[in-house]
Amino acid sequence: MLFIASALLLGASGAWAQGFDNGKQVPYVEITSSADTSVAPNKFRISISISEAPTKGKTTIGELERSLARALDAAGVDIKKQLVITDQSNASGKRKDIYQYKNYLLTLTDPAMVEAVFDELQANGISNASLTQSTRSDLRELQASVRIKAMKNAQNTASELAAAIGQRIGKAIYIQSYSSAPETGMVMIRGLSSKAATGNAIQEDALSNVKFNDVRVSQSVTVRFVLE
Repeated sequence: MLFIASALLLGASGAWAQGFDNGKQVPYVEITSSADTSVAPNKFRISISISEAPTKGKTTIGELERSLARALDAAGVDIKKQLVITDQSNASGKRKDIYQYKNYLLTLTDPAMVEAVFDELQANGISNASLTQSTRSDLRELQASVRIKAMKNAQNTASELAAAIGQRIGKAIYIQSYSSAPETGMVMIRGLSSKAATGNAIQEDALSNVKFNDVRVSQSVTVRFVLE
């Protein structure tokens, strides 16, 4: 994990300031510190849709469901635990002009399985699928850990600055934290269509080695320490 800290002194004089603690005016130093870390994603969500085509001799929703089940089973997915229905048509499908559809959300924890799922979906004629999320399952814990590091960085910086002028810091009289939205990067997964389009073994190998970007978690704090 890589942590980065920065400090900023604020106040009426541009370096030190005075505030109030229980009605008494006290000098303080204010520090803004940031920390971040980058980790590999371990939670992926794939949106999958199947629908009957409004054409003669249409593929029924039942046939599409069986194709989807074959694809996911071949990719090693535990359908009962990892796949949920998010939306579906409420028509019975008995009328000739009614075309049914179903939308699913698939949750995976292995990046290699993401690629396997897309390959199997294409092989079984399921083309309407997209990766919608690449994140961390322990995101809150990571944010808390990084926030604590930012707080310790602020304390260390304040102590160093106070010691430089023969003083030391006391208790914190003000703390504010800032939580940035995690930066998640999703890259294009190698697909069968991409392989067929290139016809180049070198390019195919490069595509097969595409990785997911890391999830970047960043936290900042602003702290005021009493100067003693």
